Amino acid sequence: MRAAHHHKIILIGASTGGPGVIEKLICALPEPLLHPICIVQHFPPELTFSFVARLQTCTSSKVVESYDGLLLEPGMIVVAKGGTHLEFSLSKDRSPVVAHSSSAIRNDFMPSVDVMFLSASKVYEPSSILAVLLTGIGDDGANGMVAIKSLGGLSVCQDEKSSAVFGMPGRAIERGGACLILPVDEIAQTILEFGRS
Repeated sequence: MRAAHHHKIILIGASTGGPGVIEKLICALPEPLLHPICIVQHFPPELTFSFVARLQTCTSSKVVESYDGLLLEPGMIVVAKGGTHLEFSLSKDRSPVVAHSSSAIRNDFMPSVDVMFLSASKVYEPSSILAVLLTGIGDDGANGMVAIKSLGGLSVCQDEKSSAVFGMPGRAIERGGACLILPVDEIAQTILEFGRS
Protein backbone atom coordinates (compact mmCIF):
# COMPACT_ATOMS: atom_id res chain seq x y z
CA MET A 1 0.00 0.00 0.00
CA ARG A 2 1.23 3.48 -0.91
CA ALA A 3 0.38 6.96 0.33
CA ALA A 4 -2.68 8.63 -1.16
CA HIS A 5 -1.98 10.40 -4.46
CA HIS A 6 -2.25 13.92 -3.03
CA HIS A 7 0.76 13.29 -0.76
CA LYS A 8 3.96 14.49 -2.44
CA ILE A 9 7.49 14.60 -1.07
CA ILE A 10 10.70 16.50 -1.84
CA LEU A 11 13.86 14.63 -0.87
CA ILE A 12 17.33 16.17 -0.65
CA GLY A 13 20.54 14.25 -0.03
CA ALA A 14 24.04 15.66 0.42
CA SER A 15 27.42 15.14 2.03
CA THR A 16 30.69 17.11 1.65
CA GLY A 17 29.87 20.70 0.67
CA GLY A 18 26.19 20.10 1.25
CA PRO A 19 25.22 22.36 4.18
CA GLY A 20 25.84 25.60 2.29
CA VAL A 21 24.02 24.35 -0.81
CA ILE A 22 21.05 23.14 1.23
CA GLU A 23 20.88 26.48 3.01
CA LYS A 24 20.90 28.27 -0.35
CA LEU A 25 18.06 26.08 -1.62
CA ILE A 26 15.92 26.57 1.47
CA CYS A 27 16.55 30.33 1.56
CA ALA A 28 15.45 30.54 -2.09
CA LEU A 29 11.92 29.39 -1.21
CA PRO A 30 9.80 32.54 -0.76
CA GLU A 31 7.04 30.81 1.20
CA PRO A 32 6.21 27.38 2.63
CA LEU A 33 5.50 24.85 -0.09
CA LEU A 34 2.44 22.63 -0.40
CA HIS A 35 4.53 19.54 0.37
CA PRO A 36 7.15 18.55 2.95
CA ILE A 37 10.90 18.49 2.33
CA CYS A 38 13.05 15.78 3.92
CA ILE A 39 16.82 16.24 4.06
CA VAL A 40 19.64 13.79 4.69
CA GLN A 41 22.95 15.55 5.23
CA HIS A 42 25.80 13.38 6.50
CA PHE A 43 26.13 14.72 10.05
CA PRO A 44 27.07 13.16 13.39
CA PRO A 45 24.18 13.29 15.90
CA GLU A 46 25.51 16.31 17.80
CA LEU A 47 25.45 18.60 14.75
CA THR A 48 21.93 18.05 13.40
CA PHE A 49 20.14 20.36 15.82
CA SER A 50 22.40 23.33 15.07
CA PHE A 51 21.84 22.83 11.34
CA VAL A 52 18.08 22.84 11.92
CA ALA A 53 18.43 26.14 13.79
CA ARG A 54 20.57 27.56 10.99
CA LEU A 55 17.97 26.70 8.35
CA GLN A 56 15.16 28.11 10.46
CA THR A 57 16.76 31.57 10.34
CA CYS A 58 16.23 31.84 6.58
CA THR A 59 12.75 30.44 6.08
CA SER A 60 9.22 30.89 7.37
CA SER A 61 8.64 27.16 6.97
CA LYS A 62 8.76 24.98 10.07
CA VAL A 63 12.16 23.23 10.26
CA VAL A 64 12.47 20.22 12.57
CA GLU A 65 14.85 17.41 13.41
CA SER A 66 13.33 14.07 12.48
CA TYR A 67 11.85 11.78 15.10
CA ASP A 68 10.07 8.45 14.91
CA GLY A 69 6.37 8.85 14.14
CA LEU A 70 6.62 12.45 12.93
CA LEU A 71 3.62 13.26 10.73
CA LEU A 72 4.83 14.91 7.52
CA GLU A 73 2.80 18.09 7.21
CA PRO A 74 2.58 20.38 4.15
CA GLY A 75 5.44 22.88 4.03
CA MET A 76 7.42 21.23 6.80
CA ILE A 77 11.20 20.85 6.41
CA VAL A 78 12.61 17.77 8.15
CA VAL A 79 16.34 17.21 8.71
CA ALA A 80 17.31 13.59 9.40
CA LYS A 81 18.67 13.15 12.90
CA GLY A 82 22.32 12.13 12.85
CA GLY A 83 22.98 8.53 13.85
CA THR A 84 19.68 7.13 12.56
CA HIS A 85 18.15 6.48 9.16
CA LEU A 86 15.14 8.47 7.98
CA GLU A 87 12.55 6.13 6.47
CA PHE A 88 8.81 6.37 5.86
CA SER A 89 5.71 4.46 6.86
CA LEU A 90 1.96 5.06 6.65
CA SER A 91 -0.56 5.96 9.31
CA LYS A 92 -4.00 4.31 9.35
CA ASP A 93 -5.34 6.97 6.96
CA ARG A 94 -2.39 6.45 4.56
CA SER A 95 -0.65 9.65 5.63
CA PRO A 96 3.17 9.37 5.51
CA VAL A 97 5.11 9.51 8.78
CA VAL A 98 8.80 9.29 9.62
CA ALA A 99 10.04 5.87 10.67
CA HIS A 100 13.48 5.95 12.26
CA SER A 101 15.76 2.97 11.76
CA SER A 102 19.23 2.11 13.00
CA SER A 103 19.38 -1.37 11.52
CA ALA A 104 22.74 -1.04 9.76
CA ILE A 105 25.13 1.59 8.48
CA ARG A 106 24.57 2.03 4.74
CA ASN A 107 27.29 3.29 2.40
CA ASP A 108 29.35 4.12 5.51
CA PHE A 109 26.72 6.62 6.68
CA MET A 110 23.83 6.82 9.12
CA PRO A 111 21.66 8.56 8.05
CA SER A 112 22.02 7.33 4.48
CA VAL A 113 20.58 9.11 1.46
CA ASP A 114 19.95 5.76 -0.25
CA VAL A 115 17.90 4.52 2.70
CA MET A 116 15.65 7.60 2.54
CA PHE A 117 15.29 7.50 -1.26
CA LEU A 118 14.55 3.77 -1.40
CA SER A 119 12.05 3.95 1.45
CA ALA A 120 10.21 6.82 -0.25
CA SER A 121 10.06 4.83 -3.50
CA LYS A 122 8.08 2.14 -1.66
CA VAL A 123 5.73 4.43 0.29
CA TYR A 124 4.92 7.27 -2.12
CA GLU A 125 3.45 7.12 -5.60
CA PRO A 126 6.53 7.50 -7.84
CA SER A 127 5.13 10.55 -9.66
CA SER A 128 4.77 12.22 -6.25
CA ILE A 129 8.52 12.14 -5.54
CA LEU A 130 11.16 14.76 -6.32
CA ALA A 131 14.61 13.47 -5.34
CA VAL A 132 17.59 15.83 -5.36
CA LEU A 133 21.16 14.59 -4.97
CA LEU A 134 23.77 17.21 -4.15
CA THR A 135 27.53 17.43 -3.72
CA GLY A 136 29.29 14.71 -1.73
CA ILE A 137 32.01 12.07 -1.61
CA GLY A 138 31.16 8.47 -2.52
CA ASP A 139 27.98 7.08 -4.04
CA ASP A 140 25.34 7.35 -1.30
CA GLY A 141 22.03 8.14 -2.98
CA ALA A 142 23.00 6.90 -6.44
CA ASN A 143 21.07 3.63 -6.26
CA GLY A 144 18.07 5.39 -4.79
CA MET A 145 18.06 7.87 -7.66
CA VAL A 146 18.10 5.00 -10.15
CA ALA A 147 15.13 3.39 -8.40
CA ILE A 148 13.09 6.59 -8.25
CA LYS A 149 13.75 7.44 -11.89
CA SER A 150 12.97 3.91 -13.08
CA LEU A 151 9.61 4.01 -11.28
CA GLY A 152 8.66 7.35 -12.82
CA GLY A 153 9.73 9.85 -10.16
CA LEU A 154 11.68 13.04 -10.84
CA SER A 155 15.39 12.78 -10.00
CA VAL A 156 17.68 15.81 -10.12
CA CYS A 157 21.47 15.82 -9.74
CA GLN A 158 23.62 18.85 -9.00
CA ASP A 159 25.96 19.57 -11.89
CA GLU A 160 29.73 19.11 -11.65
CA LYS A 161 30.59 22.79 -11.96
CA SER A 162 28.61 23.83 -8.89
CA SER A 163 29.50 20.75 -6.79
CA ALA A 164 32.27 20.92 -4.22
CA VAL A 165 32.69 17.16 -4.73
CA PHE A 166 31.03 15.46 -7.70
CA GLY A 167 31.10 11.95 -6.21
CA MET A 168 27.47 11.34 -5.23
CA PRO A 169 25.72 13.11 -8.12
CA GLY A 170 28.38 11.86 -10.53
CA ARG A 171 27.78 8.22 -9.56
CA ALA A 172 24.02 8.66 -9.93
CA ILE A 173 24.48 10.12 -13.40
CA GLU A 174 26.84 7.29 -14.41
CA ARG A 175 24.23 4.72 -13.34
CA GLY A 176 21.46 6.43 -15.32
CA GLY A 177 19.68 7.82 -12.27
CA ALA A 178 19.32 11.48 -13.29
CA CYS A 179 16.29 12.92 -15.06
CA LEU A 180 17.91 16.36 -14.85
CA ILE A 181 21.44 17.66 -14.17
CA LEU A 182 21.25 21.25 -12.96
CA PRO A 183 23.19 24.03 -11.20
CA VAL A 184 22.00 25.06 -7.76
CA ASP A 185 19.86 28.02 -8.88
CA GLU A 186 17.93 25.84 -11.31
CA ILE A 187 17.49 23.13 -8.69
CA ALA A 188 15.88 25.74 -6.43
CA GLN A 189 13.46 26.67 -9.22
CA THR A 190 12.62 22.99 -9.83
CA ILE A 191 11.88 22.49 -6.13
CA LEU A 192 9.69 25.59 -6.12
CA GLU A 193 7.69 24.49 -9.16
CA PHE A 194 7.21 20.95 -7.83
CA GLY A 195 6.37 22.21 -4.37
CA ARG A 196 3.64 24.51 -5.63
CA SER A 197 1.88 21.87 -7.74
